[in-house]
Amino acid sequence: MVLQSGSNMTSCLHPLIFDLSKNRLSDVPSEICHLVALETLNLYHNCIRTIPDSFIILQSLTSLNLSRNQLGSLPSCLCGLPLRVLNASNNKLVSLPETIGQLHSLMELDISCNEITALPRHIGRLKALRELNVRRNLLCILPEDLADLPLVKFDFSCNKVSTIPVCYRKMRQLQSLQLENNPLQSPPAQICIKGKVHIFKYLSIEACRSEKMPDSLYLPVMERLSFTRPSTGSVEDMEQQKKQDSDSGVGSDNGEKRLSATEPSDEDSLSLNVPMSNITEEEGISKDDSSEHISSLTADPNSDSVHLIEESPTEALNDPLSYRDSALNTRFINYIKARPPTTELRSFCVLLHVLQSGMQ
Repeated sequence: MVLQSGSNMTSCLHPLIFDLSKNRLSDVPSEICHLVALETLNLYHNCIRTIPDSFIILQSLTSLNLSRNQLGSLPSCLCGLPLRVLNASNNKLVSLPETIGQLHSLMELDISCNEITALPRHIGRLKALRELNVRRNLLCILPEDLADLPLVKFDFSCNKVSTIPVCYRKMRQLQSLQLENNPLQSPPAQICIKGKVHIFKYLSIEACRSEKMPDSLYLPVMERLSFTRPSTGSVEDMEQQKKQDSDSGVGSDNGEKRLSATEPSDEDSLSLNVPMSNITEEEGISKDDSSEHISSLTADPNSDSVHLIEESPTEALNDPLSYRDSALNTRFINYIKARPPTTELRSFCVLLHVLQSGMQ
């Protein structure tokens, strides 16, 4: 028996289907609770704000349509009914009752077009659920418990979901998956547009990658420790080996800085950056009218001092090329003189003197 809108509710005591859709009802008529044999109730497109707790009497009710009303919440008494179909779409719901897991016979749940921000944790207890529609809500996270449900249709489009849990790859019975209009990052958009098969392949790959992640995180560290750990030797031996590895030059003279004519050290670079105006003027310029045009450098082997004898300025001006070379040699030798006297420095000065004598 079916009662249409405007029918006399008291005339039939045991209707199976009751349709009160599009009646602009602000409250659920109290007479409905006397219809204990009612199996289907349609309250679609009214102005109902609350559901009375007396609904618990309707222990034969298997289908309830509450869509397009003004419900702000669902009472817990609904979770004590043998419902198979529950439609609460297009309301003002912000959450679902925590006891929703008690609807063990529920097969279809439609809560689309509401303001729900999170699904209750016990939703994974709906072991008979086949269709779930949470479209156009404010969901950011999908619960992993949904992976254990035998869902055939799942619609979470138009939400704020960024990640699909990798455990959703276990939804073997899923045939329809709607996920558009979400800021999805995992899987990325180019995977999602290809369909369910590619999405599940991506989730399977991510699951394998996450399972191998602990080994890949610790393995490089262990390898690095095994490579860097010294086999034998004390701290002094390691320091000596480090010095030998880092110094590939000849004649380091027990750790002292060696003089390099091609690549000066940091101390040399600082000395070379001194302005030319601060360089010491030539000392000991000979005023003798000898015919030599190249400076003579002499080093006393018994002392650390170096003496420089240069050509006269007059003769240097007569030969511009010789004067230029002499000036460069003078500045470089003055720089050498400013250096602390070492065995290497004296050897270098003697070598420079031999080269100048050969140029003559």
